[in-house]
Amino acid sequence: MRRRASLLFPTLLWAAQLAAQEAEEPDPGTPWRTSYFPYINGGTNDGPVFAFRVHHWQPAEYEDRVTANGALTADAGVTLRGSRHVAVKFRAPQLFNGWRLNLLAAATREVRFGYFGLGNDTEKNDDLVTPAQPFLYRVRRTRYLGQVEATRLIRGPLQVALLGNLENARFTALPQPSTFRNDFSTELDQTDASARVALVYDTRDNEFNTHQGLLLEAGAQVGSGGDGYTRLYTVLRGYVMPREGTVVAARVGASGMGGGPTLDARFTIPGWEKEILVLGGQYSHRSFDTGRFAGRHVLFSNLEVRHDLLAFGDLGAITLLGFLDAGRVFEQDFKLTADDVKVGGGGGIGLRILRSTIFAFNFAGGPDGFNFSVGSGWMF
Repeated sequence: MRRRASLLFPTLLWAAQLAAQEAEEPDPGTPWRTSYFPYINGGTNDGPVFAFRVHHWQPAEYEDRVTANGALTADAGVTLRGSRHVAVKFRAPQLFNGWRLNLLAAATREVRFGYFGLGNDTEKNDDLVTPAQPFLYRVRRTRYLGQVEATRLIRGPLQVALLGNLENARFTALPQPSTFRNDFSTELDQTDASARVALVYDTRDNEFNTHQGLLLEAGAQVGSGGDGYTRLYTVLRGYVMPREGTVVAARVGASGMGGGPTLDARFTIPGWEKEILVLGGQYSHRSFDTGRFAGRHVLFSNLEVRHDLLAFGDLGAITLLGFLDAGRVFEQDFKLTADDVKVGGGGGIGLRILRSTIFAFNFAGGPDGFNFSVGSGWMF
């Protein structure tokens, strides 16, 4: 499978380049541009990521909902503890009339991914993390991933999106005793081919720094990994701007799986244009480590207030954040309930550079105590 995944990456890159060459440009006078820049981002439970990006794109019109008609991006990064990633992505939200296209090929290694067991009742006891067992709640996760997603405009804000996904995920126990070693021995290697169809209703004013509107998606997925599985999910995001410079954003989501899904599938929801990692971390529940809770089903919600402390127009802004995150997982039967929901909250600082480059620094507290995280872009 690893050889098949490695062969998939150049194939997807070739397809992205071919699509860019053959696309009808909405404005032939707008040239494609290329930029190169280093940056620092937040890692998966193991400190900062030192990364470098090459970005080749055609700028969209200033009033458009996106900043680029199409973009081909190559990205690579590493942490001081040995996590690393390489990814190539082609996005075309406006190159094809009535269509959106996303292609992704990625290889990642996260050496401190969280694993605390399955289900909502797993516990974290920091007193048990000692020099004799420093990786009690950690596991190494390696993923090779290829995705193709095509979205067709139906009418107005209504769209339908088809996603094909092929991945290999390998979880490897770190030295010394760990929860993962107790549950799965030293390694779990699973391959998964899946397909997902989703209906998308999108009325956001823009997609890179939303101030108002709704984004509702509901989808169904079928996957071959594990013993084979199915999934139904829905995610609703809403944004209002009660005053200039202040945005109130909310998100609620639910996902339920049947059959015997892979371990990796329990940590992800195949969201439109970007997967959602659940439950824990800067993109789902900021009060917990990434990978804190895993289960076949999940409920979650997020409420966030963003207020521009210093706004510099298109040059950027410094934004104050206040947030409340809640959620829970189910390994057995799904229930629509508020029982045993894990609630946490906090505040932070958002740094926007130009129109669309955003970093969020989150300081959160919850059932596991204090947690700090850094996110690329707004949480949702």
